[in-house]
Amino acid sequence: MKNPTNSYQAYYKTNVQTADQLSLIIMLYDGLIRFMKKAIVKIEQGEVEEAHNYLVRAKEIISELVSTLKVEAGGEIANNLKDLYLYSFKKIVEANLKKDPEMIKEVIQVMDNLRQGWVQMKAEQNRQKQIQPAQHQKKLRVQG
Repeated sequence: MKNPTNSYQAYYKTNVQTADQLSLIIMLYDGLIRFMKKAIVKIEQGEVEEAHNYLVRAKEIISELVSTLKVEAGGEIANNLKDLYLYSFKKIVEANLKKDPEMIKEVIQVMDNLRQGWVQMKAEQNRQKQIQPAQHQKKLRVQG
């Protein structure tokens, strides 16, 4: 019998390798939020080392989000995102030092709002992909 953990890891690896850029960004947000929520639980349980580990992982994801920003191409929006990421990074560091769940919740709220924006962009992208083939088919019929 296959190990369920190995099956999950293989599925997840395939999913990441085949995902488009917007899907990858959303996955990063999902992981970031998940790690921060786990850190809150661990703080509340008094397991500060585990909370620290989750917050370190959250910081790593924010670092990845910052490093993949194309500030030159993205202009003001990319600069605003960078500022929010850096603010959130600092808040996570401070929350980790103080083991303050409220600070983590503040970052979760910011990141969840940003995530929703990316999800909306992904939905719009998918909608445009569906419209384009339909428009192309109409052109073919008109010409034919």
